[in-house]
Amino acid sequence: MLPTSVSRETLPHWSDASGCWCTHDHSVFRYNYDTGTLRKVFSLPPKRGSAAERLKDRLARSWLRRRFWPNAGIDSLVALANGDVVIVYDRIYWYSHARHGAYAEVLNATDIASAASPLRGGVAVHAHSQLIYYGEYLNGHDCDIRVIRIDVAARTIEACWSFARSDIKHIHAIHYDRFRNRLWICTGDLDHESSFYYTDDEFQTVHRFAGGNQSWRAIALLFDETGMEWGMDAGKDAPADAINLIFRYEFESGLRTECAVIGNPAYAACKFADGTAMMATTFEPGRRQATPEEAALWYRGQDGQWRKTLSLPYAPHPRPGISKYGSILLPSGISPVGQLLFTPVNTQAGHYNLMVWRMPTSNPLASNR
Repeated sequence: MLPTSVSRETLPHWSDASGCWCTHDHSVFRYNYDTGTLRKVFSLPPKRGSAAERLKDRLARSWLRRRFWPNAGIDSLVALANGDVVIVYDRIYWYSHARHGAYAEVLNATDIASAASPLRGGVAVHAHSQLIYYGEYLNGHDCDIRVIRIDVAARTIEACWSFARSDIKHIHAIHYDRFRNRLWICTGDLDHESSFYYTDDEFQTVHRFAGGNQSWRAIALLFDETGMEWGMDAGKDAPADAINLIFRYEFESGLRTECAVIGNPAYAACKFADGTAMMATTFEPGRRQATPEEAALWYRGQDGQWRKTLSLPYAPHPRPGISKYGSILLPSGISPVGQLLFTPVNTQAGHYNLMVWRMPTSNPLASNR
């Protein structure tokens, strides 16, 4: 069964067994996997200011503006165990069904007012403390790179760690590994800047795991009982021979193996409830590698093998706030078996449309693993 469109201009962010948090402009919706419907839950509050500023915000939210001059939308949204939602955007927002109505609450971030935003998919929730962590993603700078901690219960936001600029350029993502109760930090971009770091005590201490070349340059990580897997993120600035691969690392043996040749860099990955997984690759115009001009989805079945399952040819759709890359946006969290939400960007088909892929159990795609 081919993917079908759910809603225009809508992005998926965080999935669980029953539904997925999605956004359209400054509004947040809940997608129900059983009914296939979207329900608006809340919106980001307008900025307070002069009458002119409030009018500007009202016009920006208007149907006409969103239809003909759409923005890039919200990049980072995570959900806590109690159902609360936190958004990292122009400000940091918190929404609790028990506390808030139509609008999210803005958290005071005065101490980190100058902090850069995270890369999409790069925000982690620690399962035990329910603290939220993300790293700054900056280009063309000479400053150290900070890790930001958000404590919703205490309503505090602070920098809890810093990497020297001489060590890394920026942080691609922070991921929580529930099998080891560990936070992993992926950094880039040059060989000496590309590494995996980890912390077992929520940034009281940080340890470098491995790195030193493009094979350790990554955004998306997947974890299981015995190991972890990732797709390389060697983009257009990487040498021609840096063809992107999927790797697997086994913790007990320390053995790292090549699982698949994916060509283009992997920007996102998500798991299904049965342990199978999907990874999305991105086309970067101007890349030196001889790779297909496409954004693609790669599926890992029950046999542990990765196979390309969807290819979307590249087609640029210029828009302020988004890159010219061809990509497929996936939600974080866990998706139910046989269903996947995603939004293509800069592709010939489906550009900025929320798509659902319902895969029956009789389909080999859903029964390989």
